[in-house]
Amino acid sequence: MDGRNFIRRVKQVVRDAAIEDTIEVLQLPPGRSPSNNIKKQSDWYRSLSPEDRKFLTEAIANAVDRGIFGLLCVLDGVRVVENGEVKGTFELNYVKDGRTLLNATDAPMLHDLYNDPEV
Repeated sequence: MDGRNFIRRVKQVVRDAAIEDTIEVLQLPPGRSPSNNIKKQSDWYRSLSPEDRKFLTEAIANAVDRGIFGLLCVLDGVRVVENGEVKGTFELNYVKDGRTLLNATDAPMLHDLYNDPEV
């Protein structure tokens, strides 16, 4: 696995699943006793027109994209999570039949790959 394959998988199993799962919960809250908050959100969602539901789905996708992008920026070291002069770094390794550093400094940055329409 390399950075490109990792980002493809993240888009499938994290991004797309988060969007779909959120919409599914809004359409039909899970469980026998969903929280009042979820029930209210579901009632509100079901009251929306099809066009408004589409806009909401796009807004949810935008929020998911921004969250993933921000996390990838942290992993790439372009967004810091520490104060002070000396900061640590993150290393994201894929381990299977060896070890591959997915966010190596000489490889394309993961956050750039995430925004690449060809990935």
